[in-house]
Amino acid sequence: MLFLHMTLSLLCSLLLLNVFFFQNDDMKVLKGVAFIVLVFFSSLLGTIFLLFPLIPLAWIAPKLWRLAADRLVGFWLTFPCALIEWVFGVNFRVTGDLIDRDEPAILIMNHRTRLDWLFSWNALYKMDPWLLTSEKISLKAPLKMIPGAGWAMSSGCYIFLDRNFEKDKPILERIVKYYSQSGNKYQILLFAEGTDKGERATQLSHAFADKNGLPRYEYVLHPRTTGFRFLMDMMKKENYIKNVYDLTIAYSGTIVDTEKKLLGGNFPDKVHLDVKKYKLDDIPAGDGCEKWLTNLWETKEKRLKKFYEEEERLEASGDRFEWPETTSGIGYFVCFSFWVVASLLWIGAIYSLLWVKIYVTCAIVFYISSLRFYNGAEFVFLNWFEARSNRHDQERSKTE
Repeated sequence: MLFLHMTLSLLCSLLLLNVFFFQNDDMKVLKGVAFIVLVFFSSLLGTIFLLFPLIPLAWIAPKLWRLAADRLVGFWLTFPCALIEWVFGVNFRVTGDLIDRDEPAILIMNHRTRLDWLFSWNALYKMDPWLLTSEKISLKAPLKMIPGAGWAMSSGCYIFLDRNFEKDKPILERIVKYYSQSGNKYQILLFAEGTDKGERATQLSHAFADKNGLPRYEYVLHPRTTGFRFLMDMMKKENYIKNVYDLTIAYSGTIVDTEKKLLGGNFPDKVHLDVKKYKLDDIPAGDGCEKWLTNLWETKEKRLKKFYEEEERLEASGDRFEWPETTSGIGYFVCFSFWVVASLLWIGAIYSLLWVKIYVTCAIVFYISSLRFYNGAEFVFLNWFEARSNRHDQERSKTE
């Protein structure tokens, strides 16, 4: 533990020296390593020291737990935002319609890289920092096993999917119902293409296009319409959807499509994200919903083709808002300072205090056991919430 404490302290010091005294291209690999280390340790320690003590609320007061967990997870999400934009100098051009955090919605976005969700947080922060507390992402199920970040997203009740529709249907049904009954308004980010645009996925998309007489896409994958329609129908059934937002993301400079590139200190020069809002009445029901998504992706392909081959600029959609590329305020500074200092203090406490070691062990055992026996902490909280709801319904039926 002393070694980890010294390593993290050294990396933080070198990172700050690099930011203030070296040119952007110097110590590139160190920047990448520092980013991964800081994100990993802050998420791991934050989950253990901030989220774990509040877990009893998930049984005693489920709505209060949801409120607290969402805000703590959102506060941590601001940390990688601060690192990416404030420390590493990535610029963000965010345009289009404002996402309303007070209304439940679906966000659909093209999936150019495996890290689109990471860069999308900065865009949401620019629009409205509170969106980091109300956005829920659909992710590949293995990501929940990442110590720290995966456990935090499970506590945030993100949607982890196996990319198998029959397996994913009951998960979506339970979680959408949970969102609705929690009393919170969430915006669910769905990658309609099902996976990121890697080489293998592109070839499979081309094969699908050839088989079905569709054009080959170079900048997006053909969307998987069944999952989108099912989610729409589920949210309508729960009366838990007001809007659908179409998000288009594109990159200037380096396209960071793998964690390995990130580790090497590679970041895009600028991230472009444009938002177009569609009210529920604008989207056809039934089979028309799937056709609507297909047409939307055809338009998205044309937009991205123009972006990458002509001007590297997305024309603003909808209300044509354009947020400043430089994020003002002290939010990034406060968040960066808190997570670096708190992480160092927590590591020091683990090293020096026996009772803290025991506490940390209990927290780790809980999250690992949740994965082993319940498929993740989110299902522990779902089970508790459903058990309390069922008991409440039974008691109410008796009194009636």
